[in-house]
Amino acid sequence: DVNQDEEILRQFDLDMSFGPCLGISRMERWERADRLGLNPPKNVESLLKAGNASLDCLLEGRV
Repeated sequence: DVNQDEEILRQFDLDMSFGPCLGISRMERWERADRLGLNPPKNVESLLKAGNASLDCLLEGRV
């Protein structure tokens, strides 16, 4: 089962408006999207900084 926080992160992984997620950690991707003015979700940043979530994209190691 997937908890609500992991579901939020999976949705972030699958949202291509923030750029590709392979070969880059979720935090690096969030920071890149922020630098580029793409307005990534603040709740994703909070979840990643809390340290309880996987930093790897949902697709990492599967593609």
